[in-house]
Amino acid sequence: MDANKIREYIKEKGYPDYRFNQIIEAVFSGKISSFAEITSIPKNVREELDKKFSFFSFKNLGVFNSKNDKAFKFLFELYDKHRIETMVFEKGEGEWVVCVSSQVGCPVGCVFCASGKKGLKRNLDWEEIVDQVLFAKNHILKKKLGDVKRIVYMGIGEPLFNYDNLIKSIEAINRYIKIGKRHISVSTFGYIPRIRDFAKDMPQVNLALSLHSAVQERRDELVPFSSKYPLSKLKDALSDYLNITKRKIFIEYVMIRGVNDREKDVYKILNFIDSISKRKYFTVNLIPYNPTSKEFESSSYERIKEFCNLLISEGVNSTVRKSYGSDIKGACGQLAGY
Repeated sequence: MDANKIREYIKEKGYPDYRFNQIIEAVFSGKISSFAEITSIPKNVREELDKKFSFFSFKNLGVFNSKNDKAFKFLFELYDKHRIETMVFEKGEGEWVVCVSSQVGCPVGCVFCASGKKGLKRNLDWEEIVDQVLFAKNHILKKKLGDVKRIVYMGIGEPLFNYDNLIKSIEAINRYIKIGKRHISVSTFGYIPRIRDFAKDMPQVNLALSLHSAVQERRDELVPFSSKYPLSKLKDALSDYLNITKRKIFIEYVMIRGVNDREKDVYKILNFIDSISKRKYFTVNLIPYNPTSKEFESSSYERIKEFCNLLISEGVNSTVRKSYGSDIKGACGQLAGY
C-alpha cells in the first residue's frame, strides 16, 4: 500500500487532511483487507478508493499451513505474473515474525538454496515488500493468533542489491505498521558496496551476514557470487559497520554434513571474527540445512550442538536456529516462488 499515492489522491479531491490519517490508520492496523471496511470515512469515499486503488499490490494464490500451526507460507502473484513467497512464523507466544522477499529470484546462487535456482527476474518495489508484511499481519490478526512483532529480510533475494526499495520499505514498516527498527533484521551475503551505506542509513536495524564458510575457496563453492567480494575485503567493511553503529553483527551459518561442519571450521570462523573486532560483538546462528536437493545433507543434531558449544566456549555467542515450516517448504533456503 503506497501511502503517498493515497495522500496525493485525498489532496487532489479536496478532502480534509484528517481523511488521510483515518484511511492510513485503518489500512495499516492490519484489521481490514478492503477500503469498504473503513467505517470511519463516508461511503462514497470508500467506493472511490476501491475503484482507484488495489488494496494489495499482488494477488494471493494460496496460504500453506504448517502442521503445528506455528508457520504459514503465502504465495503471491505480482502484477507481471512473477511469483514470490513470504513466511510468517511464531517465535514466542503470540509474537510472529514475517520473513519477506526483496527480489523475484536471486542472483547470488547459493548452491544449497532454492531461491536462486531460477536466477534474478527483477527487484521488488518497496510497496510490494511492505504489502507482504501487511498481508501477514492481516492473516494473523484475523485468526486471532497474536500480532506481528518482528520483520526479517531473509526471504527470496539479496536485500542490499535492491537498496533504495529496501530503505523505503523499512521506513514505511516502521512508520505505518509501527515495527521498531531494532526489531527488523536484514540479511546479506556480504555485498560490500552497500554495507557502509546501510550502517549510516539504518544504524538501528540488525545486520545478518550469510557466511556459511570462513574459508574463501569453500565459500566460493557454496555462495558463488561471494568470489567478487572476498572475505579479506568483507572484514574491513564489517569493521567499519561496527565502528559506525556500535551494534552486534549476526552471522548466519547453514550446517552441511561433511562440508562446513568440522572442528577446524569453528576456528576459521573465530579467525574471521578476530580480524574484524572483539568476539562479544558477534552472534553465530547455526542453521540446520533444510533439504533443497539430494546433493547435501544436514549435519547431525549432535554435530551442530558440538559446533555451537565450541563457539560458546571460545567466547562467541551462538545459537541453533529452529526450523519453521519445513513441511510446507518454507524453511530457510526453501522459498522459491514456484
